Amino acid sequence: MSDRRQLTNRSNASKSTGPTSDNGKIVSSGNATRHGILSGQLFLKNENPSEFQQLQLELHASLAPVGATELTLVERIAIAIWRQRRLVAAETASLNLNLDQRSISKGVNTELDHTYSDEPVSEDDLQPYDTEQERWCRSVLAEVEGLADVSLEAITKTAPLVYVQIKVEADEGNVEPDAYLEDYAGGIVAFVCELQHWCQKEITQAEQRPALMALAKQVEARRMILPRPTLELLTRYQTTLDNQLYKALKALRDAQEWRLKSMDAHASEVGSSDTEAT
Repeated sequence: MSDRRQLTNRSNASKSTGPTSDNGKIVSSGNATRHGILSGQLFLKNENPSEFQQLQLELHASLAPVGATELTLVERIAIAIWRQRRLVAAETASLNLNLDQRSISKGVNTELDHTYSDEPVSEDDLQPYDTEQERWCRSVLAEVEGLADVSLEAITKTAPLVYVQIKVEADEGNVEPDAYLEDYAGGIVAFVCELQHWCQKEITQAEQRPALMALAKQVEARRMILPRPTLELLTRYQTTLDNQLYKALKALRDAQEWRLKSMDAHASEVGSSDTEAT
């Protein structure tokens, strides 16, 4: 490099004031963070280092560290706060897993000991029952009970909902209703009996649904508290982090007090020297 180029670079470097924008400060702070003694292995794969850098910027602005010692202590404070945030996230994630609908349905089945019905309770069983479906089933049962003649002609005249169901299933097979019923195992009587049984089962589920949902709410409320071993572990970790944060804050305060006292002592010495010289 020529002498002129070296002089130019030195001149430009002396004019540099560092990053002035927020993003620039975060990047600059990130350079220090990447080479930090304490935070080198801090981040998990799903964590954003820029958020930690922003936390450090905010702490630097409020705590005003000076020198390597105070900067390191602020970094320790930032790490303690970062881990406390992670602890809160871990607790929230644990509770969310406990409150997952699949987990709640398993808890309901455990409470019922599989004696509630022949089939275990599913996630769908913990949702409000479709009132339109319930109303339709009750209307179908009323039509079936009023049938004096179980024939396609009688159903067409006196049981329109039953006929519509026959028509829908026949259309799915691309055949006429009478042809569909001729091929149906047991014929029209079997079809009506099976439809009646299905509607009765659906109404039973509709009537049982409020009790199931109430039980699910109780299971959910109980699972909003973490199991004792997990809670004790989180509590011990929280206590450890609180102690780390307190010690780092105290050490920073002591370091800053010592620095200020040293500056005052130095200023006094300089003042005395000036007085003696005068």
